[in-house]
Amino acid sequence: MVFDAYFGEQPHKVKIEEDIKNGGGGFLVTIDAGDPFHIDAIDKLAGGYSLLFKGKSYEFDIESKDNLYTVLSRGNLYCVELIHQKSTSTRLKEFGEKKIISRMPGKIIKVLAKVGDIVTKGQGLIIMEAMKMENELKAPSSGKVKDIKVKEGKTVDAGVDLLLIE
Repeated sequence: MVFDAYFGEQPHKVKIEEDIKNGGGGFLVTIDAGDPFHIDAIDKLAGGYSLLFKGKSYEFDIESKDNLYTVLSRGNLYCVELIHQKSTSTRLKEFGEKKIISRMPGKIIKVLAKVGDIVTKGQGLIIMEAMKMENELKAPSSGKVKDIKVKEGKTVDAGVDLLLIE
């Protein structure tokens, strides 16, 4: 399986296939054009996964909504968007409309833009508090703010559209 994986706005190609050289045990993972590496994965009955990589064990708890995955490991929280390349669901291209989506539940602290504002790629648009940390959500591309779907002081769930740029 080949996925487009997004960590924030940073795209990566991730290929995961059964490691047939090891009798079907484990998986070969290739990230971008790097060398493939072997992992063993166990789906824990209580939820989450245990991965074995180079003799070390890593425990992960995962929550998902649509293509968005929130991964908790060793006290660190990661948000990943995975899109199967054969899926009909595709990420919006650099041209056209772009959405800013909440990657995790949180509270909107401040909206830094207004509808009609012209924004540049990387410009801060929304400050959101999640996991007791403030995160600045930035414009994924330059354009005009078409719609703001949240208000300051309101809480949002993971996967919620926050702002639209055209």
